[in-house]
This record gives sequence, C-alpha cells and structure tokens, in this order.
Amino acid sequence: MNHSRDGIATDQFDALTALVNWVEYGQAPDRIIATARGAGNPSGIINTELPSDWAVDRSRPLCPYPLIARYNGNGDSEKAENFSCK
Repeated sequence: MNHSRDGIATDQFDALTALVNWVEYGQAPDRIIATARGAGNPSGIINTELPSDWAVDRSRPLCPYPLIARYNGNGDSEKAENFSCK
C-alpha cells in the first residue's frame, strides 16, 4: 500500500466489516479489497496525486501476511478480481 513511503496507494478499505464477520460469524477474510480515491469516489475525498495512468476506481486485494497480491496475467490490471493472494 506504499504506506512506508508517503506515496499514493489504494488506501480505502473496510476492515471493520471484515473484523465483525470474523469475530461474530467465524468468517475469516482471505482478502480485503482496497480502492484508490479517484474522482467520483463515493467517500467524496479525492486524492489529487493519483497518477494519470491509474483508473479512478483502481482496486487491489489486501492479503493476509505473508501473502501478497499478484496479477493473474489476464483481465484488467486495475481491478482487484484479477489478482490473487500468493
């Protein structure tokens, strides 16, 4: 997520719902989807520093340690569903 470099990132995600589902229903998340804050983001908070080549709705999976998100090699590389936690 680039959190250690003060850079841009897909930094919008709902960890609370994942945590509630895990604690209350025993459904541990295998990933949490994070999105960028491009123009039109429902939060209304826009990151004006997003690169011009990023989709405004870019998404990535946040994977449980030690797994990391890897592009599957096909499909839109701006969409989380085309990545796997490996």
